[in-house]
Amino acid sequence: LYEAATMDGASKFQQLRTITLPLVLYSIAPILITQYTFNFNNFNIIYLFNNGGPAVIGSNAGGTDILVSWIYKLTMSSSQYGIASAITLLLSIFVVGIALWQFRMTKSFKEEAR
Repeated sequence: LYEAATMDGASKFQQLRTITLPLVLYSIAPILITQYTFNFNNFNIIYLFNNGGPAVIGSNAGGTDILVSWIYKLTMSSSQYGIASAITLLLSIFVVGIALWQFRMTKSFKEEAR
């Protein structure tokens, strides 16, 4: 591929953009999507280091809370199950939507033509 691109007059940047990146992205797209999804769930780090603090006046969420640790506080500390379940559904819809969009854009599950 690279020899044909060089013969056609493609620059190194064009070869990178049109040959190398699509081939690499096909292989690493599932890993990138998994990492993106797991970044929403860093609950253990937030909870173990400072329990989501410092407290923010007038809010249930702490200064370093992420959505998952805030949902935990809503259910365990203040028993606001309705709000916590609504936030969980919205978070799930958001993450699944982004993951599906990324899978479609990267075509990571389509088989290569033989």
